[in-house]
Amino acid sequence: MGCCQGKEQYQSKDPMVRKIAIVGNSGAGKTCFIHRYMHDEFDENTSQEFIPTALKMEEKTHSIGNGKEIILNIYDTGGQETFRHLRKLNYPKSDAAIICFGLDSEESLKDVSKNWVPEMRRICPEIPLLLAGLKKDLRDYSVYADKCLPESSGHKVAKKLKMVGYIECSSWNGENVEQVFAKMAEAAAKKKNTKKVDVSELGS
Repeated sequence: MGCCQGKEQYQSKDPMVRKIAIVGNSGAGKTCFIHRYMHDEFDENTSQEFIPTALKMEEKTHSIGNGKEIILNIYDTGGQETFRHLRKLNYPKSDAAIICFGLDSEESLKDVSKNWVPEMRRICPEIPLLLAGLKKDLRDYSVYADKCLPESSGHKVAKKLKMVGYIECSSWNGENVEQVFAKMAEAAAKKKNTKKVDVSELGS
């Protein structure tokens, strides 16, 4: 496993392996997002305050076309400050990252620019980053619709931070979840040489 897979492996019959970090504020919906992709269902037992282990990993094989497959090792990272050190130890092995925010939380979008992208790029400067706006289904309910951020807000942030794109999705009904991972898989497959940072130099 690793992000420095050469062209030879990309062309071989064996699927390549890429590690995808899922990051964002606590309560953004990251764990439900991963569960929907892995099992094609919404986990009603996962509360918004669920605290995952910073190193929890799921694995799924994804087709990237032309008969090629990529194995995605998907890491659910805790957004709480208490997990900061563990995240930094885990990030250097990432090949790509999906930066998540909740469409019902302006603060979670602000933290994409303030915390998550700077933290990831400091440790993995060259990996592709995709912005995902979660809880898209809330726009369908009048009680939440006015509180949800407009789609233009996500596109603006993704463009400003030079991310590979922005996609809104819903873990509740599955809308666009597959598309998020498909775009990320394609970007990760193309990335062959990711600069590594010595975590001992990162400080606290």
